[in-house]
Amino acid sequence: MATEEQRDNRSPTKWLSAAFWTLILVFVYILLGFFDWWTGLVFVVAGVALTYFWWRKVRRSESSVLFGSTCACFAALALVTSGAAVLAPLSASVDSVGSRMVDCGSVIDPVPERELRVTTSGSSETVKQSRPDVSQSSLQRMCSDRLGYRGSRAAGLTLVGLLLAARATGHLIAPTESRTGDAKTHHF
Repeated sequence: MATEEQRDNRSPTKWLSAAFWTLILVFVYILLGFFDWWTGLVFVVAGVALTYFWWRKVRRSESSVLFGSTCACFAALALVTSGAAVLAPLSASVDSVGSRMVDCGSVIDPVPERELRVTTSGSSETVKQSRPDVSQSSLQRMCSDRLGYRGSRAAGLTLVGLLLAARATGHLIAPTESRTGDAKTHHF
């Protein structure tokens, strides 16, 4: 009898939760490096699959509100950070050493390539110095690369935020009745 009671108290979602959190941590680590389209696709497919199977086996526990609130906070943080990344203006350093910068705009509102100009940091006036001029195509490539990098990071953070929001919702919603009448419980 004791063995049957222990089996009933075990979490049927333990391995799904471990896989989900491992996937999230690996993807956040990947965000620090390069983020290709195929990495995002693999992450989305794996994240959606793990979330789907977790939702099918989810059960309610006494700490569901804590887990749901924690996931919701991290989801909000990821989504706010993603929004800030696409809205915040970006400046790129023209030289490896020095204060010459180019204002690139933001991901959703980039500066048009014909309006890109070299300035000193903290000033909006065009630099007129004895240093060699930087070509317009070089400025365009520099801004395009930086804005593309920031946009891919924002997309990755949005994916993480949405998966964490789905997880938080699973913890916080009222349990549904199973076919046998038992209430499902949620686990992390």
